[in-house]
This record gives sequence, structure tokens and C-alpha cells, in this order.
Amino acid sequence: MPDLTMLFAGLWTVAGCRDRPRREIGADPNVRVLIEEFGTCLEFAGEPEGNWTWFDLVPSTAMSDYTGRLRIANPTARNMMRLAENFDVEIAAIEAQNALSAAPPDWAEMIVTGLELRALPASWAARLREWRGVYLIVDQTDGARYVGSAYGADNLLGRWRAHVQGDQGITAKLRARNPAHFHFAILERMAPDDPAEDVIAREMTWIARLDTRRHGLNA
Repeated sequence: MPDLTMLFAGLWTVAGCRDRPRREIGADPNVRVLIEEFGTCLEFAGEPEGNWTWFDLVPSTAMSDYTGRLRIANPTARNMMRLAENFDVEIAAIEAQNALSAAPPDWAEMIVTGLELRALPASWAARLREWRGVYLIVDQTDGARYVGSAYGADNLLGRWRAHVQGDQGITAKLRARNPAHFHFAILERMAPDDPAEDVIAREMTWIARLDTRRHGLNA
């Protein structure tokens, strides 16, 4: 099993709370980012009715020096909100560089985990949104591999995030696997204006060379 950690993004103070219609919450621009880019809040599918409790949060400067640097052991409980007074976890690492503002590496050296895709630095997300190409997913639990291609909306960023949205892979053989264990890498970067058929053709050559139909997760 891979060593999973969580990255510290900051602390917030609850300034107040109120009832708010679920439909209104689902239309909130900040919530839309969570739904569309991070694959959360599946409860908004369909026609949500009723109210939810809405918390007004104010960023705190406490521990701000550790933002993007502190990594903690991944808790087993999946709480929507974690309160400081009862959140006792093990520190896994304190990095020298802020991962939330780090410059992206060269595409040939970029490796992104399924968990990291939910909170990529803006500069990384911008590059992946521009790039089309062929990519590799490796499930760290058993080394199973999948080759895919990206050429649609948001290019590699959109395709990779689609794999982890809703905690479920988007293809048949990936669907039963936990995307938190996926590692993503680019096999071949292509021009932003390359037509889809050219990208798909390159994908087919990689599938053949890596033999991921017989010995992998490609159908």
C-alpha cells in the first residue's frame, strides 16, 4: 500500500452559520469549483431541495508558515470538516518548499498523484490545461497500468481530474479501483492544436508498445 499523506492548506475560523437552500449553495461560484474541478459534493446531482447549514469562514494567520509545506498522515475518517480541537494526527513531513505555489517541472519529469490532483498549484494546473498528449496511470497498489489520451476540454488537466472525480475511475477496468492510489505521468506531449485523431493515433502506438491491453487496464 502506498504511503498516503494530506497537505496542510491553512486554518479557518468559523465566523457564523446559517441555513441556506441547497440549490443556492450548488450555484455558488466557489462551490462550483469544488464540484467541477475536484469531484466533490455528489449530493448536488439532480434537483437538490431543502436547506443545508452554511458556515462563514475567515482565513486565520495561525500556522500560515506551514501552508503547503506540512504533510500529515492521512486520517482514516473522511469528515467533511475537521475541527482543530479534536484533530490529532501524525506529522509525516515538513517540506522546504510550498507545494501550493511551486513551479511546474518539465513535462517529462511530472508525476502527479490522485490526491494531489485535487489541489494542484495554479501554475501546474495552467500547464496541464494547455497540454494535449498521451499519459500513463499506474495504480501503486499493484503496478497495474493504463494508457490514455487527452485532447478535449482542459486537455490533460480535465482528463486526469475526470479520473479522480467522485472517487471512481472513468473507464471500466479503472472503475473498481481507488484513484487515490493512482500516479499520473505524461508519455508524450503534443501541440495544443493537434487534432484529436492524431492524439488518438499516438495513444494507440503507446498501448501497443506497453502492451496494456493484455497486461494492463486498457480494454
